[in-house]
Amino acid sequence: MPSLNKLVAKLRADFPELSINPGEQAKFTPPRLIFYTPDTSPLELLHELGHYLIKKNSYTSDIELIRIESEAWQKAHDLCAQYGIKWNQDFAEDHLDTYRDWLHVVSLCKNCQLAGYQDDSGNYHCPLCGAKWPSSIPPADF
Repeated sequence: MPSLNKLVAKLRADFPELSINPGEQAKFTPPRLIFYTPDTSPLELLHELGHYLIKKNSYTSDIELIRIESEAWQKAHDLCAQYGIKWNQDFAEDHLDTYRDWLHVVSLCKNCQLAGYQDDSGNYHCPLCGAKWPSSIPPADF
């Protein structure tokens, strides 16, 4: 498996239109900026590249965010052989679990703890008590 530095160099060569730079956390910032840290795993870097490649830079619902994250992990999986990275499904699922756990918590009614539904404006509604509340910031920027 290539080191992070070798992978960064390879990705810079393969995607010259991207800026791939050290930062405070691994993340993709549309339209063409990827950050990584010294602790970023090569698989995580491919996931951030996956965000760029799937071309889905916005979302309108929390469940759509999870779908985008899942697609970026699938793209990372597809890239593993090309870059000599060993795929680790548990690693990807652990990262997706942070979004799933967040979605579960944000969707719970603060009054009665029933899972609510999200409307087109991003607010949640409780089908039992009628409470309404906004979504919250997801666990990580994408």
